[in-house]
Amino acid sequence: MSEDGWTWELASKAQDDLDALNSTEQQRIIDKLDEIVDSPWRDPPEYGEPLQNSSRRKVRIGEFRIAVTFRRDDHRMVVARIKRRGGAYTADDD
Repeated sequence: MSEDGWTWELASKAQDDLDALNSTEQQRIIDKLDEIVDSPWRDPPEYGEPLQNSSRRKVRIGEFRIAVTFRRDDHRMVVARIKRRGGAYTADDD
């Protein structure tokens, strides 16, 4: 957790997405999510890039694209989906 109290959590679909990956891929994603909320250099929302036609933002982690919502009121980064780049932005993301 960073000094200003940011944490991250997985929505149920994101947990399913993570569970479907091998352990090395899972650890890489978890490490990056930890790095984002613990960074002393950047506010976590600065890591996200806007997604067209969505209130979510995307975070790139290697070949993966993570759809997230930054909740500033309680300093939570909620991960909605974890997808490989080729299939990251499809209609089933909600």
